[in-house]
Amino acid sequence: MSTLRAIGEFEAIRRLIGARERGARVRVGPGDDAAILVPRAGRELAVTTDAFVEDRHWRAGWITPAALGARLAAANLSDLAAMAARPAWALLSYGLRPSHRIAALLALQRGAAGTLAASGAAIVGGNLTAVRGAEWVSLTLIGEVRRGRAWARAGARAGDALAVTGHPGRAGAAVRLARRRGMARVPAPLRRAWRAPRPRIAFAAALADARAVHAAIDLSDGLAGDLARLCAASGIGAELDAAACVRAAALGAAPATLRMDPLALALGASDDYELLLAIAPARLAAARAVAARQRVPLTVIGRVSGPREGLVVRAPDGRRRALASLAAGFDHFGGPAR
Repeated sequence: MSTLRAIGEFEAIRRLIGARERGARVRVGPGDDAAILVPRAGRELAVTTDAFVEDRHWRAGWITPAALGARLAAANLSDLAAMAARPAWALLSYGLRPSHRIAALLALQRGAAGTLAASGAAIVGGNLTAVRGAEWVSLTLIGEVRRGRAWARAGARAGDALAVTGHPGRAGAAVRLARRRGMARVPAPLRRAWRAPRPRIAFAAALADARAVHAAIDLSDGLAGDLARLCAASGIGAELDAAACVRAAALGAAPATLRMDPLALALGASDDYELLLAIAPARLAAARAVAARQRVPLTVIGRVSGPREGLVVRAPDGRRRALASLAAGFDHFGGPAR
């Protein structure tokens, strides 16, 4: 099978470019020194980037090249969903060993391109370089949002409902189980949550039109850590409902298998690429209606409180505990691979 060493850098780039669709509103596309893009009138640009590193974000045997590309695209798409932005253009870059197979590289690009295209974005450039150690792949995504309409982490208000999409905690549970017994033996719902997250682009766009959201954040490091970031940006506190958090995660037998508290597993490090939303109480019914139409699970897990109340979790018996005592988010400079 052909490797990057066998065909060389420029032939690999030629094949990558030849496999790409041009995309909308691209005046100059891949193959030049830079892309020339044409934003729509009345829009602001939202730009995000993410990198996956071998043995940090994935391990050999856990995921196919195509699924890895799709997962990287989903990670970036989730960031734009948290801003209520629509994706348009992407830059995809790689650091690969010379022994890397060109077929696997093309499959990775296909996975990323297909996931991006499903949300209206195209790859318009990138970079390819050689590495000796761990391989990595990085994607930068550019989107558009109506001027003045972007969501942000700041803006949550006391009394807002805190709601999550999907099942936060499942991806983290999958990784913990995979370290013990291999990804193939992880229960299918948890394995899918890690391998194939579903970016909430269409849901966020519809919800933005409902004017229901005061603040939002992408859940990429775990519910506890990302909630703390939203609260810090908004200058508020929060009270989570422990039972609602566990119910939203729907972890099945994973807590018992891992001998972990279900709440700690639901709140802890987990790259789910879901959304945490602070929703105006008067617009909660509208938000639920949007979620139902979009077939997106939406669970209210708590409420925003005043800054002096801190970040707490309320147990079914009414007792309150500090969020930090129960779980922490993922830290790139501490802990094992996700």
